[in-house]
Amino acid sequence: MSTFKLDGAKFSSIDDLKNSLWPLYEDKMSKEEFDKYVDSNVIKGE
Repeated sequence: MSTFKLDGAKFSSIDDLKNSLWPLYEDKMSKEEFDKYVDSNVIKGE
């Protein structure tokens, strides 16, 4: 089972990560910028 980590938080799916962390970033960047940030910085584990 894969895991996805970003900013010290670990999630079982990329959708869970984005849905959980988006509220923390929505005042700082657009949704497109957030998606690019996630894609560039997510750490995929096993």
